[in-house]
Amino acid sequence: MYDVDGQFYLLDLPGYGYARVSKAQRAAYRRLLVGIVSIRARLAGALWLVDARHPPSKGDHAMQETLTAAGTPILLVVTKVDKVARGKRPEYVRTILEALHTEEGQCLVTSVRTGEGIEDLRDSVRALLAASPA
Repeated sequence: MYDVDGQFYLLDLPGYGYARVSKAQRAAYRRLLVGIVSIRARLAGALWLVDARHPPSKGDHAMQETLTAAGTPILLVVTKVDKVARGKRPEYVRTILEALHTEEGQCLVTSVRTGEGIEDLRDSVRALLAASPA
């Protein structure tokens, strides 16, 4: 958990999709996540990071179910877009959006390496926090 200028906390949950862990560890992680999103009354929202290089996994679909069931506002952030050929990016992103039944307006495409989409992501976080009850 990170305190951001005393104004809000950012909770960074570990990756779950391609981690090499046992089924028991995955189940424990899911219980932790369900607990966090269901008891955090002041949870402003979730930035859901999905790797552009891979189609959504079972874990991605489970994460979506958990966040949606809790009524958590979700912004899908497609990461590592720099690792996909520029001409193939729209196809990869479209595949992810269709698989997760997500509208383009609920998605940002980003690359930390190139900076693509990062300022939009910052703006989206600011807007999410501004819309959240204090």
